[in-house]
Amino acid sequence: MTKSKLSIYQAIAMVVTVMISHIILNLPNHLLTQTGSATILNLIYLFIITFIIFYAVTKVFKLFPNKDIIDICEYTAGKPVKNIFAISVILYLLIISAFVIRIFAGSLVLIYFPNIDIGIVILIFVAITAILNIFGIKVISRATLIILPIILLTMVIIFISSGSDFVFQRAFPILGYGAYETFISGLR
Repeated sequence: MTKSKLSIYQAIAMVVTVMISHIILNLPNHLLTQTGSATILNLIYLFIITFIIFYAVTKVFKLFPNKDIIDICEYTAGKPVKNIFAISVILYLLIISAFVIRIFAGSLVLIYFPNIDIGIVILIFVAITAILNIFGIKVISRATLIILPIILLTMVIIFISSGSDFVFQRAFPILGYGAYETFISGLR
C-alpha cells in the first residue's frame, strides 16, 4: 500500500465540502427546531465555544509535533489504551457515516425522488463510495478541489437571491424558546 499526501488546498477543500453538505441539508432544520429565533445567537455562542476548544487542541498538538491523536494517546496512556481508542474512533466514524448517508439519502428521497425506495439510494451511495476508494484519496481530493468553487458560487447566488425573504422582526424574541434551549440544548 502506497502512502499519498494531500496538499493543504485539497484537504481544506474536502473538509469544506463535507461541512457545506452538512450545513445545507441538516443544520438549518436542526437549529430552527432546537432554538427558534435564537439561532443567530446560538451560532455565535457555538462559534466561541468551538474556537476555545480548537485553540486548546492546537496548544496540545504543538507539544507533540508530527503526531496524531492516536500517537498522543499511546504516549500518554500506553498501547492497550491506544488500541481501545483507535477501535472506538473507527466505530464512531462508521456509525456517523451510516447516519449521515441515511439522512442524506432520506433528504434526497423526500425532495427529489419520492417514488424510489431509500434503500436503493443508500445502495447507490455505498457503491459509488466503494468505486471511488479504488481510485484513491488523491483523485477524490482533486475532484473536490474542482467542484468546491462551483458549490460555493451556487450557495452565494442562492443566498443573494433569497435576500428579500429575510425579515428582521423574525429575529425576536432574542432567546427563541428560552435560555436553556439556546445555550444548553443548542450545543448538540
